[in-house]
Amino acid sequence: MPTYFVKPENALKRAEELLSVGKMEDAVETLHDTIKARRHKTWTKTHESIMLKHVELCVLLRRPHMAKDALFQYKTLTQQVAVKSLETVITHFLELAEQKTEEAQQASIDKVEEVIDDLDQADAPENLLLSAVSGAAAQDRMDRTMLSPWLRFLWDSYRNCLELLRNNAQVEQLYHKIARQSFAFCAKYQRRTEFRKLCEHLRMHLNQIQKHQHLSHGVKLNSAESLALMQDTRLIQLDTSIQMELWQEAYRSAEDVHGMMQLSKEKDKRMVKPASYVNYYDKLALVFFKAGNRLFHAAALLQKYIIFKDMKRTFSAEEAQDQATRVLLATMSIADGAEFPSDLTRHLDIEDVHTANIRLLSNILRLPMTPTRAGIMKEISRLNLPEVANQNARQLYKLLETNFSPLRLAQTVEKELTSLVALEKPEYAQYVDALRSVVAIKAFKQLGQIYETLSLDRIRKVVPFYSPNDLERFLVNASKRRLVQAHVDHRAKCVRFGSTDDATLAGGGDLDLSADTSSDGSQLGADGMRGHLEAIYARLREAVDVLDGAKRRQAILEKLKHNVTVYGYHRKDDYERILSRRKKIEQYKELSERVKADKALQVELEDRKKEEARRAEEIRQLEKRNIEFERLKKAEEQEEIKKRIQRDQIAKLKQSVIYKKIIEEHGEEAVESMDTEQVIQEQLRKLDTERRDQAAKMKAQEKKWDHMVRAMHLEEMKQRKLETDNQLAIAAENWEVYEKERVAKAKEDHEVAVAMYARMQRVRADAVQFLQEVKEAHKEEFSKKFADWKNKLESERQGRLQKRAEQRKKQRREAWIREKENQRMREKDEEERAVREAEQEKQRKRERPQRDDRPPRDDFKESKADNDSDWRSGHVAQPSSQSSMRGGPGRGGPELSGPSPADDAQWGRVGPAGMGASDRNRGAPMRGAADEGPWSRQRVALTGPPSNYRSSAGPYEPDETRRRPDDRPPMAPSKADQEDDWRAGGRVPQAPPARPAGGAAPADQGPWTRAGPPAASEGAGQPAPRVIERVIERDNRPPQSAAGGG
Repeated sequence: MPTYFVKPENALKRAEELLSVGKMEDAVETLHDTIKARRHKTWTKTHESIMLKHVELCVLLRRPHMAKDALFQYKTLTQQVAVKSLETVITHFLELAEQKTEEAQQASIDKVEEVIDDLDQADAPENLLLSAVSGAAAQDRMDRTMLSPWLRFLWDSYRNCLELLRNNAQVEQLYHKIARQSFAFCAKYQRRTEFRKLCEHLRMHLNQIQKHQHLSHGVKLNSAESLALMQDTRLIQLDTSIQMELWQEAYRSAEDVHGMMQLSKEKDKRMVKPASYVNYYDKLALVFFKAGNRLFHAAALLQKYIIFKDMKRTFSAEEAQDQATRVLLATMSIADGAEFPSDLTRHLDIEDVHTANIRLLSNILRLPMTPTRAGIMKEISRLNLPEVANQNARQLYKLLETNFSPLRLAQTVEKELTSLVALEKPEYAQYVDALRSVVAIKAFKQLGQIYETLSLDRIRKVVPFYSPNDLERFLVNASKRRLVQAHVDHRAKCVRFGSTDDATLAGGGDLDLSADTSSDGSQLGADGMRGHLEAIYARLREAVDVLDGAKRRQAILEKLKHNVTVYGYHRKDDYERILSRRKKIEQYKELSERVKADKALQVELEDRKKEEARRAEEIRQLEKRNIEFERLKKAEEQEEIKKRIQRDQIAKLKQSVIYKKIIEEHGEEAVESMDTEQVIQEQLRKLDTERRDQAAKMKAQEKKWDHMVRAMHLEEMKQRKLETDNQLAIAAENWEVYEKERVAKAKEDHEVAVAMYARMQRVRADAVQFLQEVKEAHKEEFSKKFADWKNKLESERQGRLQKRAEQRKKQRREAWIREKENQRMREKDEEERAVREAEQEKQRKRERPQRDDRPPRDDFKESKADNDSDWRSGHVAQPSSQSSMRGGPGRGGPELSGPSPADDAQWGRVGPAGMGASDRNRGAPMRGAADEGPWSRQRVALTGPPSNYRSSAGPYEPDETRRRPDDRPPMAPSKADQEDDWRAGGRVPQAPPARPAGGAAPADQGPWTRAGPPAASEGAGQPAPRVIERVIERDNRPPQSAAGGG
């Protein structure tokens, strides 16, 4: 079961502890669970430390799949906040894997050397048996045992990292770096299969990049930096495939490079540098040479030469000569008929496939048409490459292209080839065999034009390149491929040229060879005869020139004199005509160039507008798709999160005991039909029930535990008393023993001190003399140092005092400036506050209602309640003839009733007339009828009663005929109204005396009778009676006894 930690630091510490005891697998499992935990979704620096330790353990244990899972989780965690941390972890992981692989390789080599060093075990039976069965050397077997597991781990690491970083613009640099490291790994350990897989992975990643251009974080193919990185990586891939001699993969890599160049060129023509083209054509020429395709090899070298010449501003003679020589030799080594399909292609009827392949190769070379040997030779002549090449290549060009000497051709060419090989340049020597083959074919063709039969011995002398068997085989193959028409006659020991009646392997002898041979002047048929006749005509013309030289020279001189005379006569006119013609031509050129420039500018503007419109439309569509995709993605994610949360909740519920109890209570079918929320509510209800039960149990246990603890304390007190008595019993004895030991030790220390003092006294004089001598010897030095210290101290003190004075001056200045600023701000605030208060006062005056119809305050009639202010200040009210206490017939007080019309007229509903300004300031309400008068808010003021009150048992008897507004009988007096001792001093109230028959109620006796409160002399020091605010609550009670007069 995985272990989860609250903090990642705890997981790292736990892993360190496990490593310290040798539990490496448990440590890596702990770190892996921490990385995958959902609670740690915010990146911190601790996560990087955990990942570094995790990848180290994965490398040591060789667990690539666990490292891959952790790296993918870490990518999700750091992709938006700490990409640099992800790069650090991946780089560290690959460095560790490479280091371990190199150590394994060295260990394998050392192990084999140890076996070889032991001469007695070198030819052991098991070694001989292994070598006989497997056929592998000891090093190979040891590598398979020790090195292969690490190679497999390193390859998985490279592949997983590339899969992790693909199509991510933020880590694009690291992606290409790891790809190049993977190429180096394949080349170093000769992993051909892994290299092919790696190339396929890179192609697949490129296809995914092209499909997912709408992603915001993906690699954009319109970025110059991204295209440059891809192009450089493909070039390194091509170099690695050539280095490993994987020519088929090299060709596919060349196609990848061509595709990247075309993609870059579509974005910006200046994006691909000429140096990249030069490197590309050089590698492509090597691939074509290894494939035996001399035609495209020469075409690639020619393209390289053209770009190299345009790129180099200072094209040195040595570089030009070297490049021209290679192009010239490669072109001359092209065999006749190389641009035509072979006989096998014709027989299989796949000429269309051959044409498509040739067209594809031409596109890779960026050629508008299929190259031919004649076309390349024509381009070479245009660029004047024979004159730039070295002497040997120039002579070979003249011998093969312009000379007709079949008997001496091969021998002369052989001398030039020997001189070419003597230069010791491998790039030249690689064309020697192909040139010999081309020279032999050309010699046979020229011999066929002159001879019908030629002996084999003479042919061996004419073509000295091959042995007799090789020469015969070569001649048969050339005839088979219809390059020459010849057959070997072994009976006559000769070679017969020309057509025969017998059919050859290539077909019948009457085939037309003119269409299948090269277009040079030495080919067979009508064209060959025409070239031969032209050569004879040229030689005859040279002989006529030699015989009739004097006459022709005289005629030429006379014609020249005539031309001079004519020129002198027409010189001026011709000069003016030439000038006018030149002027017209220049004007025409300027006009045409201007028209072309205007047209080109107009076309460019139109193209630019179209391109901008197209891009805007693409961007709009792309944004629309992105918005829709993001919306769908968010909806799916929310739905998936909701489902996952519900599944997790159900899974957690199923694992709990409460879920089983819910199933037992409701049944499994009913629970399955419930919603998640219903199950959760049911679980909460169960939890609450269990919590209450548990609380009740704990309370009962606490009571039991209290009794137990009390009993234990009682027993403990007894035990402590026994221990205390024992300690007191032995304390005196222990003190006596300790005191004796202390006195003995003190005596011994005193004796030692006395002896030491005596010894010191004997050397006291010598010590004092030595100290005096030392002081005298160092007196001057001490005085000098003391003076220096004193001067330094004084200078330092003066400096610090000056610095402190400047600092205090600066502080006082700053404080003064601060005080001025604060004072200015305070004055400004005061002015703003005064202005604001004036505006508010004006606003209040404008909003204050006009009460013109309100009568003057002096017209109000004075009220006794306003004149009696003792109840407001807290003094005891004096008894009067009328009371304001509330009560009823049964309570000894007046019955509460509403004010009479006379009272309304006397008191007023607006407010007491005698209320002054000081009473209003204390909070007397003056707003409405409900808040005014002595009956406001159901409060009764302790003032004089209305005039309709009279006393029955005293001076305060209410009128029996006047009832309360609700016509309910009055309530009996409460116990609190009958007791006064608790108000006076907190004494316990006594039971009231029984009421005599026909007499007054207990409420009529005592200090608080119905007649009113006690006088001031009786109740001095007591608080004034409060306003009775709970009258309504008491009035709502039913009558309690008959004595209350109910």
